[in-house]
Amino acid sequence: MEPRIKIWIIVASFIVIVCGQPAQAQAMKESQIVTRLNDIIRAKNTPANQQIDQINELLASANALHADAVENAILAYKLLITAEQENFEPVRSMADEVLTTAVRRQDYRSQAFTLRAKLRYQAIASPDDVESSKQQLLGLLSRRLSDEDKAQILFDIGLADIQTGNVMSALEYFNQAQEAFWAQSNYVSWREVVNQQIELLVAMQWFDRALEKVTQLVDFSKDVGGEAGIALHDKALAIMAADNQWQDMEKVALTLLEESAESGSIKGQFIASYWLMHVNVQQQNMDLVVRWNRKIEDWLEQHPQLVAPKLYTLNKITYLIESGNLSAAKALQESVTEDSDEGVLLSYLTTRQHLLNQVGLAAANNNIAGITSAYEELIAWMDAERSRVLSLTMDQISQDFAAMQRSTQREILSLSQTLESEKEAVGKEATFNNLLIVIVGLLMGIIAVLSYFYIRLKNQKQSSRRRRSSRSRT
Repeated sequence: MEPRIKIWIIVASFIVIVCGQPAQAQAMKESQIVTRLNDIIRAKNTPANQQIDQINELLASANALHADAVENAILAYKLLITAEQENFEPVRSMADEVLTTAVRRQDYRSQAFTLRAKLRYQAIASPDDVESSKQQLLGLLSRRLSDEDKAQILFDIGLADIQTGNVMSALEYFNQAQEAFWAQSNYVSWREVVNQQIELLVAMQWFDRALEKVTQLVDFSKDVGGEAGIALHDKALAIMAADNQWQDMEKVALTLLEESAESGSIKGQFIASYWLMHVNVQQQNMDLVVRWNRKIEDWLEQHPQLVAPKLYTLNKITYLIESGNLSAAKALQESVTEDSDEGVLLSYLTTRQHLLNQVGLAAANNNIAGITSAYEELIAWMDAERSRVLSLTMDQISQDFAAMQRSTQREILSLSQTLESEKEAVGKEATFNNLLIVIVGLLMGIIAVLSYFYIRLKNQKQSSRRRRSSRSRT
């Protein structure tokens, strides 16, 4: 090999080594940023503020490297975190740009993060735009996304449907999300989606279906025990009370009482006792009501950490009315105040019991005007509850009808476009056929003319040949 060629090879190798190192270092740093982003995403228990601080650090690193793809992926996840904290300004101002970049780069996970953030924003600020984001998210379910991301998409669509009043659709997506989380052994998210279903079913007063979901949680948490198990039994008993399932409720409460006594849980025994008191109040077993009331009062005196729920106070008022102690019942009834922190289920139970107590108190005093007024108030509340539940159903029907109308309009438009295309195609085909006929006719005419001249020329040649032959013979 010539010395000059060797020199050029050495120089080229040096350039590749020197210039390649910064690129390799940058690639390594980009990969480290991506790894760190994945770690942040997987750390579900990290507080949102801390996650945002970590994300901002990654954004600074990606910006310093001019790593546009990585920076867009980080921004997509940041939008989702801020939307979950109901900080929608970044979503409103940046989501479309981030989504466009993610679509252009075919970054499906970033598309999912951004669309989930938009969905949360639209469900509150612009419900009419929710359907478009939903369809885009549903389209991503067939793309290369992790099973967890797909399950989270289903869950977020369900949340958006609750915000827009589309309750039946919400329940359907929650069911799909529940199955997906269970298949992934993601029990934290599984419990979250089941609790969302329970709240929605209670709001719809579908107590039997809500009880099925609570039973799933109870069965899952049997090995957990402690406060979690007691709270689940408390919720199950409340739903049974709302659905007037007194016999089943008594069995569950007695089981909780027995298990709590074995484990030494005063809170569990206390909760079981006031539900047993509620059952016997409703069935007017006053001897048992006295027994449970005395036990509850003893526990409240011995254990200051226990707090008597409002429903226990209302049950005690009912007991006082039935036992004829009207002055004490009236004084206690007047001391009952509304509690905005009760939740839908307990608010339903306490309001119902309070109104029934008013009727009972007026009847015990033979106050005809009071009975009429109390009954009117009770009936008005029942009508309001019925209207509230019916409005949820009617909203659903209206939305389904609107969706059906939109679907029908799209089908009609598609059909008209198809007919136009077919009509245009038929017109083009007819034009082509007519042109073909003309061309064939012209060709046939040309062939006929040529045939005529050919036969005439042939006859002329034969005539000329005969004349020459006759002359030659002559």
